[in-house]
Amino acid sequence: MPSTAAEVCIVESLGFFDETDRKEGEIVARTLKLTGKSPHYSYVRSRAELEAFFKEYGKSPYRYLHLSCHGNKNGFGTSLEFVPESELVELLAPIKGRRRLFVSSCYACTASFGTNLVENSEWLSVLGPTGKIGFGDAAIFWTAFYHMMFEANAESMRNEDIINNVATCSAVVGKQQFRFISKSKDGNAIERSLP
Repeated sequence: MPSTAAEVCIVESLGFFDETDRKEGEIVARTLKLTGKSPHYSYVRSRAELEAFFKEYGKSPYRYLHLSCHGNKNGFGTSLEFVPESELVELLAPIKGRRRLFVSSCYACTASFGTNLVENSEWLSVLGPTGKIGFGDAAIFWTAFYHMMFEANAESMRNEDIINNVATCSAVVGKQQFRFISKSKDGNAIERSLP
């Protein structure tokens, strides 16, 4: 496993009618570049492409993964298929390294998804909205969130900074609720509702 760098890798998948002008992940990637970071952005349409992407991501030096897609309480959507949360955990769990997952998807960042991933892998944490979030609000939230995180420390993210910055950025988009699931020292998942 390569050593990781404090950079964001973004993978996005939307419905066909959303692809033209609602790519929140692409906006976040461009904004990160403006601030001097070196994000990677990929757009996928199928489960097979998502699975191939995760395999490449696992070999990459990117420490932070940003997943932008449609979702519901049962899982995540690509343009062509639905991926149940248990299957997404199976795809992500083999990825090595102390990485963090940021989910930009309506309803899909459930306690069961985050807990299963954190407790059954090396992933340090999962953060995402608990309810419905609009494309504009998501772009504004994640852009502000990453900006504040990297302004505080360009080389790493601490749980305390994540918690504080979610509260600040959430207020900008109507006090959106987020779920933050992090790994305790003994490997168990700690779930927090933010802000």
